[in-house]
Amino acid sequence: MSPAFVTEWLNLSVRWIHVIAGIMWIGSSLFFNWLDARIEKNERTKEKGIEGELWMVHSGGFYDVEKTLVAPKVMPKHLHWFKWEAMFTMLSGWLLLDIVFFQGGAVTLVDPNVSDISPAAAVALSIGTLIGSWFVYDILWRSPLTKSVPVGAAITYGLIVGVLFFLSHKVSGRAAFLLTGGMMGTWMATNVWVHIIPAQKGLVKAVTAGKSPDPKLAKHAKTRSRHNNYMTYPVVLIMLSNHFPGVYGHKHAWLVLAGLILVGSAIRHLQNVKKELAPGVLIAVLLVLLTVAHSSLTSAPASAGSAGGDSKTPLTATTPETKGGPEKVANESVVGVVKGTVNLVGTPPPNKELNVGTCTSDVTGPVMSDAVLAKGGKLQNAFVWIKGGLDSYKAPAAPSEPVVVDQKGCMYNPHVVGARVGQKVIFLNSDPVLHNVRAVAETNATFNDMMPTKDMRLEKVFDKTEVPVRAKCDVHPWMSAFVGVVPHPFFAVSGVAGEFSLVNVPEGTYEIEAWHEVFGRQTQKIEVKARETAELALTFRAE
Repeated sequence: MSPAFVTEWLNLSVRWIHVIAGIMWIGSSLFFNWLDARIEKNERTKEKGIEGELWMVHSGGFYDVEKTLVAPKVMPKHLHWFKWEAMFTMLSGWLLLDIVFFQGGAVTLVDPNVSDISPAAAVALSIGTLIGSWFVYDILWRSPLTKSVPVGAAITYGLIVGVLFFLSHKVSGRAAFLLTGGMMGTWMATNVWVHIIPAQKGLVKAVTAGKSPDPKLAKHAKTRSRHNNYMTYPVVLIMLSNHFPGVYGHKHAWLVLAGLILVGSAIRHLQNVKKELAPGVLIAVLLVLLTVAHSSLTSAPASAGSAGGDSKTPLTATTPETKGGPEKVANESVVGVVKGTVNLVGTPPPNKELNVGTCTSDVTGPVMSDAVLAKGGKLQNAFVWIKGGLDSYKAPAAPSEPVVVDQKGCMYNPHVVGARVGQKVIFLNSDPVLHNVRAVAETNATFNDMMPTKDMRLEKVFDKTEVPVRAKCDVHPWMSAFVGVVPHPFFAVSGVAGEFSLVNVPEGTYEIEAWHEVFGRQTQKIEVKARETAELALTFRAE
């Protein structure tokens, strides 16, 4: 039995338990908050000496609920507690964090594009945040700073956003979101066991002993319960964000989540202070959301491309060419050739072993990063193109054949490739796992689309010059590809020996640029003469 198979079923089983426990916990919490807002006081409740009552109808029966202030005079024989739902939600959530982020060498926890933190340090940081943040939060709400509830709430929000900002610069975006949600969920569950339940037990003990219960205990339990109440919607939102790479993969993901936390808390506050929301208000909100969604979906720019494509046509990953330029020209007597190498001076940094974990079972042995491929002072995977000097050149139409970037073995293939402005670029998922493609671009339209199934393809067209557009998978943060988008055919990707050539270049003086993801850019001017070969060496330095 493969580790990937075991992990998948373990993930499903624990996630199922976590969702069920969470529904039971959150459901009872929301129900009791709903009751508190609607308990009615009348002559009957005054006679009975209770705080209030509420009549409800559900499932063919009528229910008369009475609320006693602080505690009853005589403790009933059977008293139902609500505590294990919180415990199982927290424990299953911790286990889920372990399965998704900590196991398999912290494969989805560490994002080498965010920081160079080691997997072991990232795991220790995550666990330390979950546990240590509770003591910071708890000490805060025991201090004089929280005598003013708005001040305490503002400081708590600042603490959450601060942790989120810190995590988003240390671990992957997906992990930063889920760890922040796990942190808040840990606070909520620990509130139940450290504050709410002990206070309730103190009330029960006093009544059982025939003593007058301390109303401060009830107030204390209610305070921490209200904290949980306001954190409920943000935590649920964060857990759902796991399925939306467009959210946790956003350029400013921590700011997005900080805003959404405020929105979720504000909605909960509105429900707390408003006993009833008119159905028309909810319908209006849904209509606005539907209108915005419909408008955005039907007015997408042509350059954004589309998902799908002809899935019957077999696709293979494009092989980067070391030779660029048009195959034929009308007059060969006015063109020349640029031939060169991309060199690397100094000792290149060692390639890191990628902890792909159980992401794929198609690869045996260690998987190494392909960010720096250098041998004998020659640098591979540098994108070389004519950056300047072609202002009067009339480029042929973009090729009809697409550039295909494949997601296979939880790696992008090819790692560096070129495409013409207006040429189709197809992203293919050859893995039986969820990937997403997030375009990191400055001049072209950005996108972030999920690719949940094997053989799914995503067709895009970049309509502006940009070297490079970066494609990233936020689900598996080590996965990256780079597409150099240029308006003409004079581009190439350096080969194993650092070699490249540009053919059928019109006579003239040009600025040649080489770009590399680790070492940056190098430019050099060169003169191309008709029927001659101009040789060029572009040199990077390893610091």
